[in-house]
Order: sequence, then C-alpha cells, then structure tokens
Amino acid sequence: MKIDDYILGHWSNKFQAQSAPHHFSTVEIVWEKVDGGYHSKNYFRSDGPDKPYRERYHKTITVSDTEVRFENYDLDWTRCENCDMIFKFDDNIWHGKLIGDLCTGVRGHKVISEIHLYGDKLHSKDQGYNTEGEMMWGSECLYKFIRQGE
Repeated sequence: MKIDDYILGHWSNKFQAQSAPHHFSTVEIVWEKVDGGYHSKNYFRSDGPDKPYRERYHKTITVSDTEVRFENYDLDWTRCENCDMIFKFDDNIWHGKLIGDLCTGVRGHKVISEIHLYGDKLHSKDQGYNTEGEMMWGSECLYKFIRQGE
C-alpha cells in the first residue's frame, strides 16, 4: 500500500498513442527517489528525456495510512506550494489531485490535474485554462500509462 510501490518507475502511454495517434501524444514519465525526496520528469517520446516539458522535485508528508501530500518544488528546490497534490488510497488505488485551485502553469494558465495509481498502471490528465475558462492545453481524456521494464 506504500505510494512508492505505485508511483516510482518509468511509464509510457505508447500503446494508447499507437491506438489513437490523432488523440494522444506518446509521453513518458519517470518518477525516482533522490536525496531529499523525489524527482519527476514528463517528456514527449519524440523529444527524449533531455527535453522534458515538465520536471519537478517533490517531498512527501504522510497525513495518514491512506493519505499522502506531495509538495512540489522547482529544480532549484524553490517551493511551489500552489501545485501541491493530495493522494488518497481507496480500494487498492491511489487517487491524486491538486490541493486548491491556485496552481498556474504554461503562460499563467490555471492548472487542473488528476492522477490515479494502480500499481502497474498510471492514469493522468492535466489541463490549462485561461481567465475566460477556456481549456488552452491538455486533454479531456485520461492518458493511460504502463510501467516499463527497466
């Protein structure tokens, strides 16, 4: 039930993207432990791991046996508290979402994010909205990742 068993690893949605290339980009995600916490990196497969579109450090705070808070940090370990996420364990799945609605991303767009961790699968969706409430980037559908063998 430890969240590390569910989130750490190298993830890819290549099967989903190959099945519906007009709807999904091929994305890879890497979650690893580092001194001081965690490191995550998201990148388009075509760009490779040296050109991530999102890269962050994280620290965790255990709220309870079934709830973990992920604090977000820039690559210089500057705190980004508006983008913290809370993960709750329910029925063998960790469900995560942003805490509050103050996280901003690309071009200052308001970010909505969710993630579901199944052990061997990771499903996530990120969206960015302008001040008029229009979705400017992201997907209406969950991206479905499978843990890759190392």
